[in-house]
Amino acid sequence: MFRFLKTTVLGGVLFLVPIVIFIAVIGKAIQLTDKVAAPIARLMPVESVAGLAVVELIALLILVVVCFLAGLAARTDRARKLVETLEANVLDKVPAYALMKAKTGSMLSPDDTRDMQPVLIQFDDSWQIGYEVEKIDDTNSLIYLPGAPDPWSGSVCAVTNDRIHPLQINIKEVSLLMKRLGKGSTEALRNPIGAGSA
Repeated sequence: MFRFLKTTVLGGVLFLVPIVIFIAVIGKAIQLTDKVAAPIARLMPVESVAGLAVVELIALLILVVVCFLAGLAARTDRARKLVETLEANVLDKVPAYALMKAKTGSMLSPDDTRDMQPVLIQFDDSWQIGYEVEKIDDTNSLIYLPGAPDPWSGSVCAVTNDRIHPLQINIKEVSLLMKRLGKGSTEALRNPIGAGSA
């Protein structure tokens, strides 16, 4: 019971840290742009639009423009080298930043997961849910074994094809099962396990 509480709390912390940092950064950015937006807003004939203060709308617009310009700058080699230097000398020494970077860097896009098949892998004395990433050859496949409660923190291994049993669920459902520590997976796993032990 204690281990379950510990892993769930730690999983919640890992999930919340990047979100809290993102909200804090956006909030601070809006505060800074408010100072620039306030003089501009005083020149406008109205004080609010659709219930939102003009100063807030202008601040948001400034923030979007700054992000767009930063995105353009990020495409240049000089900016990329500057960011790499900043990360190596300052940001990577901040635990929260290193954690957020690792989390976002490990996420796969929908295009990356499109061809990954959810499967059940049979080991010597256990079964494990995973994704078949690709076929290595006619007899072996590369498998990703997701962790729980964070499905994007796991391990990769190669197994023989006779140990792999396709599941009739999609990647989103597998991720949800991992976040729930397997709760609700009975129906998805019953047939493959039954077939494998027969």
